[in-house]
Amino acid sequence: MSDYQNTGDDSRINDAIQFMRLSAEADSNNRTEALGDVKFAAGDQWPVEIQNSRNLEARPCLTINKIDAYVRQVTNQQRQQRPRIKVHPVNSEGDLKIAQVIEGITRHIEVNSNADTAYDTAFDYAVRMGWGYWRVVTDYMSEDSFDQEIYIQQIDDPFSVYFDPNSIAPDGSDAEKCLITKVMPKNVFREMYPGADDGSGFQPRGVGDDSAEWVTKEDVRIAEYFYVVREKTNLVMLSDGTKAFEDELPAKEIMEESGIAIVDKRPSWRKKVKWCKLTAMEVLEEKEWPGKYIPVVPCYGAQVIVGGKRTKYGLVRFAKDPQRMFNFWRTSMTESIALAPKAKWLLAEGQDEGHENEWAQANIKSTPVLRYKQKDIEGQPAPVPQRLQPEPPPDGIMVAANAISDDLQTVLGIFDPAQKMLGNISGKALNGQQQQVDLSNFHFYDNMTRSIKHTGKIILDLIPKIYDTQRVMRIIGVDGRPDMVTVNEKTAVGEVLNNLTVGEYDVVMDTGPGYNSKRLQAVEAMAPLMSQPEIFQAAGDLMFRNMDFPGADTIADRLAAMNPLAQIDEKIDIPPQVQMKLKQQEKALQDAQQQLIAMQLEINNRGQVAMIREDGANKRKLMDVTARAFNTETINEAKVNQTNVKAVTDQNKAELDAIVQLMLHNMDTNRLMQEIERRNREQTDYTALAEQEIHKNANPFMDGGQMQPPPPPMQEMPPENMQQAPMQGMQAPMPGMGMGMPQ
Repeated sequence: MSDYQNTGDDSRINDAIQFMRLSAEADSNNRTEALGDVKFAAGDQWPVEIQNSRNLEARPCLTINKIDAYVRQVTNQQRQQRPRIKVHPVNSEGDLKIAQVIEGITRHIEVNSNADTAYDTAFDYAVRMGWGYWRVVTDYMSEDSFDQEIYIQQIDDPFSVYFDPNSIAPDGSDAEKCLITKVMPKNVFREMYPGADDGSGFQPRGVGDDSAEWVTKEDVRIAEYFYVVREKTNLVMLSDGTKAFEDELPAKEIMEESGIAIVDKRPSWRKKVKWCKLTAMEVLEEKEWPGKYIPVVPCYGAQVIVGGKRTKYGLVRFAKDPQRMFNFWRTSMTESIALAPKAKWLLAEGQDEGHENEWAQANIKSTPVLRYKQKDIEGQPAPVPQRLQPEPPPDGIMVAANAISDDLQTVLGIFDPAQKMLGNISGKALNGQQQQVDLSNFHFYDNMTRSIKHTGKIILDLIPKIYDTQRVMRIIGVDGRPDMVTVNEKTAVGEVLNNLTVGEYDVVMDTGPGYNSKRLQAVEAMAPLMSQPEIFQAAGDLMFRNMDFPGADTIADRLAAMNPLAQIDEKIDIPPQVQMKLKQQEKALQDAQQQLIAMQLEINNRGQVAMIREDGANKRKLMDVTARAFNTETINEAKVNQTNVKAVTDQNKAELDAIVQLMLHNMDTNRLMQEIERRNREQTDYTALAEQEIHKNANPFMDGGQMQPPPPPMQEMPPENMQQAPMQGMQAPMPGMGMGMPQ
């Protein structure tokens, strides 16, 4: 094999060129067939020689492309059930919490990279032609950042990738070399790499050697070359249990001061992945890839070894012949109908006389009326014109076209379940039949699952080396909700939280329905159970959180706030089972406290009711005693008033009698005055006795509840006072009475 000259005289350039040719030769049949498959699925389905001959004869070449619909049926099913990466710890240094953080970082990488586009593109090519690719890269987060991120990028042209032909692993994890090429205009190349050789002085060597593979007049090929280098070294086991390569150990004095010694040693190999970007003239860039895998992931369709060579194919390869036959028979049927003579009219000569244009255009225009003569040219009566129906298309063509359609479904393994099951069937039965049909092409989905698993391993291998410093990162949960977490966080005591550089982890795949489909299935399964109050109280928030309507999360949050079992913090180190037990005990304690408070309230309420009853009884008693006291006082006052009235009346009567006697007997006035004074004293004493009787029967609840002392006994009034208070009947001397009254 001839070599290309290069200005840098770098052996890697010759290695890359030779590897590209070796890969192309080993995969030449697959590439040729795959290119034909892609063109065929895109609509180029007629052989060139047949299409040219029919075009010369002006005959139709119809393409009824049914394959593309079948391909989309397989690829869209994968989009509904995307495989998902899950991370598990595999040694004592791994931690389940950190595994969940790494899993969240993996989802962040997929979301941040639009990895679904890369997966879908590769899977579509795998279904169409047999294989596709995507790649994993690292790059800085932005122009002004020193932090790097991991990205998953699509490879939109699988023919630009030259993969290791010696790789036999279904996920390509054993590849030793890979070349990704791109043809670039020279003016763009000069702007990207000023001063680099653009191939203007490039000269090929060797007979038959062609420079068009790498350099043309206007373009230049750039290749990214991945290759594995293995260095022979010794692996040692240290006394503290760690393992390391011998040439990476610190100085012997440092190890002795630390008390670390070598306890075991064995020969080994150290694997390194190198990367360089080159042309056929020079190496433009180079670096060591931080991971141990070549970051180009193949996604295969179907593979089989034939004659020692690997044959790769997709869904289209064996469906070409049925599709061509279907196109041919549909074209023949269309051509037969198009070339069939039109329906003619049978009428006697002379019946169209005067209406020749109408009958000439009867098969062209849709005229509402056709007029004719009832007699022929000889004047004899003629029958009504009749239309002659042409022959229908041959039945064989229709039967052949339908049979070929069934053959196409048989080859592809994709049937319409609605056409296979007769009668009324349930949706679950139809879904089950559809799942059985999908199994015929499940190997495409399973191969993609393997490739995504290998992608997860590449990411796991890169995470400790790319995310090796303290930073705040976004992680995405299984439900798609983002969260912020600090990785490699150093505490004041020297402990590192969420340490991504320690521990060993592995990838397992979660396949089947996606999260949204599982949510709907969970709601259907939980709905009958929620009729029981105890289950709804314990898990009602989970049911509403899985529902998909506005406000469902709000209802779930409110139910979770009332359920201690739903308030589990997954970020702390306490296991969820222990947290649930603590929450249950806390809830039981709260319930006991609430019961105690309720009992105390009930006791207080009972005491208050008793106090209210007692106070009411006291008030009723007070009202009764007060009413009685008021009645007694009223009666006593009435008695005093009656006594006073009687005394005054008696005294007035006596005084009147005395005055009359005095006037009749000419009694002495002094005697009359003495009698009046005696009568006044008797009235005063009687009033005093009545007042004492009233005070004796006084109510103790009157006058603020204080007993009023009885008034002091009435003293006999001195004569001068009595003179100042004469009786009512003596307040004014009667007419004719006075001091000048005769003795």
